[in-house]
Amino acid sequence: MAVSKDDQLKDLLSSDRFSVAAYLNLALNDEDDQQQRMAELALQLQMQTQSCHEEIGKIGAELQAILPRCSADIGRVGVGLEGLRIDAASLLENTAIDTSEGVSSSLETLGILHALEANLQRSKEILTAAATWDTTLSSIAPLLAQQNISEAVNALAQLENGERALRGMPNPEEREEAIAKVRQQVSTMLQPQLKHALANMNTRLAPLQQCVTLYSKLNKMDALKDEYIKNRPSGLHKSWFDFKMVYDEQDTDKAASEFMAWLPAWYENVLSLMSEERRQSTTIFGTAMVPGILVKVLWECFRPLLSSFQSRLENIYSSDPARPNKGSFDSICTLYESTLQFLSLVYESVANCWIDITESGTVPEDDGLKLYRDLSHIFIQVLAPFSAYQKNLPNLEAHYMAGHTEPVAKQIQQAVMTVSSSDFESLQHATYNLQNMAHFIFPLAEGSLGRFELLNAGYGPTKALSTIDHVLGNHADELSMAVKSLSAAMAAGEKQLVSSFDDSHVLCTLGVLKVAGTFRRNVKVLEKKTFDRLRLLRERIETHGSRERGIEDTAGSSSSKKAFTLPDSLSLVEIDSIVTKAVCGENEGLTTAATALQRLIDAEDNAGRLFVEAEEATQRLMKSCQLFIHDVCSSIPRQYIAEMSSMSSWREGSESATDTSYGILPQPYINHIGEHLLTLVQALEPFTSDREALSLANDAMLDVRDIALEPWREFVLGTGYSVESSTSFWSPGSNVIREIMEGTCFTGLTLGGAPIDDDADAGTDEQTSDEAAKTAFCDSWLDVVGLSVTGRLLDRIVHIPSLSSKGCDHLSADLNYLVNVFSALGIAGHPHPLLGHISVVAAMDATELSEQIQARDRSDAVGGFLYVLEMHVAKLRGIL
Repeated sequence: MAVSKDDQLKDLLSSDRFSVAAYLNLALNDEDDQQQRMAELALQLQMQTQSCHEEIGKIGAELQAILPRCSADIGRVGVGLEGLRIDAASLLENTAIDTSEGVSSSLETLGILHALEANLQRSKEILTAAATWDTTLSSIAPLLAQQNISEAVNALAQLENGERALRGMPNPEEREEAIAKVRQQVSTMLQPQLKHALANMNTRLAPLQQCVTLYSKLNKMDALKDEYIKNRPSGLHKSWFDFKMVYDEQDTDKAASEFMAWLPAWYENVLSLMSEERRQSTTIFGTAMVPGILVKVLWECFRPLLSSFQSRLENIYSSDPARPNKGSFDSICTLYESTLQFLSLVYESVANCWIDITESGTVPEDDGLKLYRDLSHIFIQVLAPFSAYQKNLPNLEAHYMAGHTEPVAKQIQQAVMTVSSSDFESLQHATYNLQNMAHFIFPLAEGSLGRFELLNAGYGPTKALSTIDHVLGNHADELSMAVKSLSAAMAAGEKQLVSSFDDSHVLCTLGVLKVAGTFRRNVKVLEKKTFDRLRLLRERIETHGSRERGIEDTAGSSSSKKAFTLPDSLSLVEIDSIVTKAVCGENEGLTTAATALQRLIDAEDNAGRLFVEAEEATQRLMKSCQLFIHDVCSSIPRQYIAEMSSMSSWREGSESATDTSYGILPQPYINHIGEHLLTLVQALEPFTSDREALSLANDAMLDVRDIALEPWREFVLGTGYSVESSTSFWSPGSNVIREIMEGTCFTGLTLGGAPIDDDADAGTDEQTSDEAAKTAFCDSWLDVVGLSVTGRLLDRIVHIPSLSSKGCDHLSADLNYLVNVFSALGIAGHPHPLLGHISVVAAMDATELSEQIQARDRSDAVGGFLYVLEMHVAKLRGIL
């Protein structure tokens, strides 16, 4: 018996094998008009749905009636007699089974009907979409022709809903192609409207809001936001490119100063735009999108300008050290710092916006972690034009400081070129200029440290400090060479200097000590400041590293949005740390940078130096200044001593005309020497009246006695004593020449004369600290000059060709006079024991001297030297 199609459709609806495709294929497989058939099916499905609803309602009513009665029966049985408990339980079990079977059957029927309803609803959607597809599609073209974009968008949305309903149906490509075509047409029609709305959004927001609604329906909000963001800072872009930098090779600072004055005003305009954007974005896009929009607008403000920004910086001061630069590197640093300040204000504006939104209960589209990372990335990009300066900083610093130091080096050389020993004013002018130029380098060095802190923030400290160290050392060497030139000028005209010598020469030459003292003191101050800066930079790097690790841990957490707290502000230092880590830390991690800084900091605790080259050059400068003063102060004794070994008086016979009834008198040369030493005290004292000058000079008095070593070395060699072969006899590590010069080793071993007076300063206990400092300074120079004169005199004595008996008397008288002079001066360590010893040895008769030499204990180093000295004097006398 044939089954009708309606029965087949009913059977399929209640079948487990039901599918929408099978149902439609069965319903439409005849040759009737499909549109008519579709309408009939829709009507039948509607009727069937109504029937299902009625059946479901009926079953539900029955269930509501059955379940309460069952519950009541169970309750009555449960409160029966205890004696009938087993029977009641059995009855309850039977009743429950019967009830369960009834309920189960009803629920199964309800489930089938619910599935049927869902299938019918789905079928209705599909049939409705299929029935209206062509009508909706054909209605869009007239709407677009009429510029009715709003209705066209609604129709497109209806088409897209239909396409989703018909997925799985035949010919999906045709539907997708049709929707894509319509979408393209609508988007094309929307573009002019959007551009018009964007162009006039400063006066009217309604058209733009309408575009937002339409683009939202089209799921094209990203495209609209991109167009909006590109258009937003157009005025700022125009302002940037309208500003023209005028470059003048003769006045390179003009362009820099104009740009430095203009840029902060442009940054103010950006901040104003960001403030306005917060209000406008809230109106257009809604509160949740505002922080993300602000970040994108900020980036769009700079994106097209970065290459122009870098070009302007390069025209102010090139980042290539090989290129000649006439501009100011400080201008670049000023612009960098100005940009950091601007970015700090921008961050605060965006962060406060995000915090205000979250506190109001709204959930922003971008979470705090994403916002922080996006802003950090933008900061790095905005400051990218400065990256070449940051990477090349040591070389740029060397080039920049060389441009400042080379002209000064020429000035230093010119300051001493015209000095003459006969022209006291030229000497005075030269020393004054050197004092002024000694300060010059330190502000430049501090500026270099500041640029290192700003641009590199502690990365690569060794190279940066090495550059500064080298420049300091070069400047000290320039000063040292200038002082040596002064010494050479004085030596070239020593005869004129001796003839015109007075106290003013001493006072003037002592002024160069202030050059060395100033330089040495400033190096120490600079080192102290540098150590402090290095500690701050290490703390900055460690703090930034801790923050970065916290962010990484938060990003790896499953609850990162809740765990991360967006900072409400970032300081210039914090933003600089972000940027310098990205630029300078790519080859040097945070740990490596902190370790390098700590290694330099540890040098202070270990009495190390940061500026080793500068320290060595400072020592050379001090030594040059000390030698210059020594050469001037000892010029008169040096001239008289120079020719004394060839004087004829050493070979005089016993009937010499120089004999007097008073005995042998000191010769003129030794009188001049003694008088000079005695008057030198008065020449030194005026300088000590200036406390500041004295303080600076004392800073340059380190190891001042060493400048007297050279004549003593010549004296020891002149005696025939071999220092190299006798070193093993002296104390390990001792300097033989120094020990002989200091004279303390001869205590109790020499003849004649008082021992070295180590208590010469005993009377200074009653002096004030200022008076003691003045006395100590004068005594130091009297000591040095005295040692030098003594050593040079002894050297000339051992070079006398021969000594007659009368010559020995002259020598003894001369030395005794000098011993008396030193005793009168009252300087610790003077007179030297060898002066009295040689005086006695020269006066001894031949037999006594021979016995003295034979009795000399040569088992120790000092005795061995005295033996050689006594043998040498004996040979001069012709005794051996």
